[in-house]
Amino acid sequence: MKLLSSHTLPALLAVALAGLPALPVQAQALPSNKVDSIVAVVNEDVILRSELEMSIANVTSQFQAQNGGQLPPRDVLEKQVLERLILVRLQVGRANDSGIRVADDELQQAVGQVAQQNHMSVEQLRERLAADGLSYSEFQDNLRDEITVQRFRQRYVQSAVQISEAEVDQAAGEHGDAEVD
Repeated sequence: MKLLSSHTLPALLAVALAGLPALPVQAQALPSNKVDSIVAVVNEDVILRSELEMSIANVTSQFQAQNGGQLPPRDVLEKQVLERLILVRLQVGRANDSGIRVADDELQQAVGQVAQQNHMSVEQLRERLAADGLSYSEFQDNLRDEITVQRFRQRYVQSAVQISEAEVDQAAGEHGDAEVD
């Protein structure tokens, strides 16, 4: 049995492939889909164009429902919404790093409160979200982020505000109507 040399193998492969009929390229046959682009990178997370567009649409619809006034030009609005998305991502990241979590039962309770504030049941809220083009899971994610950021801000403010007993005594003395032991 004769072994093939290193020069013979590529030649045989080329001949074998040349004999095959041309196969259609499947990628060309597939319908083209619009590719979502990245508009910002926040730490190890990304903000996609679709997220930005959805947030702009939400801001626009909320503004029109409440005020009916004039929004800033599109480029200004886009910049403001993107800055807010970045800020929220940074705050959620910091909150997660510091151990702040929102349990699922707390989230469901918050969903119930949102529904109640809007004078509807949770099921009606889900239907309304679907009619507005927002999935229930996206709504929950946004609400979880809001709660997380709120808790992070509370923790930050509480840790930054420290009042000594001397300051309490001084304030009580200035007002003269309180006595502190």
